[in-house]
Amino acid sequence: MPKPKAPAWSTEELAVLDEFYPSEGLNRCIDALPGRSWHAIQVMAHKRALKSPVVGNAPEAKLQGDRLEEAIRLREQDGWSFARIGAHFGVCEASACNSVLIALCPRKGFRPAARDAHGHLTSESVERLRLMLRKGLKGVDIQLRLGLSAARVALERRRYAADLKARGKAPLPAPGNGEAYSGVRWSKAKIREVEALLMQGLGGPKIAEQLGVSKTHVQRVRERLIKRLRRKGQCLTGCDIDGRRLRVVGHAAAVPATDIERVRALILDGVPVARAALMANMGASKAYQIRDQLKTELERDGKALPVIKRLGRRLAKTADARATWLPKGRANIILYRRMLKETEGDAAEARRLTVRAIAERDGQDPSLAEQLDRVRRGASVTARFIPSKSLPAITLGGVSTGAL
Repeated sequence: MPKPKAPAWSTEELAVLDEFYPSEGLNRCIDALPGRSWHAIQVMAHKRALKSPVVGNAPEAKLQGDRLEEAIRLREQDGWSFARIGAHFGVCEASACNSVLIALCPRKGFRPAARDAHGHLTSESVERLRLMLRKGLKGVDIQLRLGLSAARVALERRRYAADLKARGKAPLPAPGNGEAYSGVRWSKAKIREVEALLMQGLGGPKIAEQLGVSKTHVQRVRERLIKRLRRKGQCLTGCDIDGRRLRVVGHAAAVPATDIERVRALILDGVPVARAALMANMGASKAYQIRDQLKTELERDGKALPVIKRLGRRLAKTADARATWLPKGRANIILYRRMLKETEGDAAEARRLTVRAIAERDGQDPSLAEQLDRVRRGASVTARFIPSKSLPAITLGGVSTGAL
């Protein structure tokens, strides 16, 4: 787990800082205050208006040696997030990100930024960084190309933006040239919009699709919102106090009302429940739940379910084969139900669009897939007559005249 928040500075630590920082600089304070990080010492010295002519060394990456190699393996091979890597090694997400990206810079074929004897960027490296800022590259891409920390990239962005503003020049483009990605900063209005949808019970993927934003950022907003609500004794809609999902709202795989009504009509028409589930592209358990609800409603009115129509072994097999048209898989079910929503409940059109979409996704001919689906529904196949050679230009009248 990440390290807990550092305690407040003691009187003894402040006395050491006041004694060593002005005369011996940052490096001496790091040795004298082992419990404080490079950044913490620098921030406190700035707060106390302490300055030193001694140039300190740039901070080193938090992960070194075997720990760094393991972090790179977890990132590159296992696909771990930087937050998970940081929690695994007991460092923050930013430290894990900086360590891995700085180490990957030369391994990916990029030229790391040149540094002086103390590890600070040279003027040539700053110009390279500013060129990438003018091109609108993402911060994480700049880190990988130059081998820099995220804080350094952000600092140079602020400095360069202020310099351009002071000289009356055009401002820098947004990181990623306005593209929505997990590292981009959001406005407070956008965050409030995401929180409003989270309070309605929608999940991260649904909100990301609706607003066109990053799913990763939505997840982070959700985590912060859960913590804020927990302090008030509240929780998200459809979730418990810890944010675990108890009830799905607006799920992409939810059975639409049109399919539910279709199954009810098929059951009332005497179609077996399992076959009705196939025809409506839903699970058999859901179809039996609908059957039980329908039975309860009919018994309340003094009625009973109609007798099931038995088609016989041969006809039943053919009917089930025609009903089973959608390939198995959750992704295909979600695709069909999305098409059903777009066509406003038109099952035939949704089926046609789904067949074509699945064929395009799998690299098949959509037109051929649609024709095969019509055959599956019962369309007959006829042979097309193609004459072997062209017939002579004669008429029946001409033949009769010649016979006379």
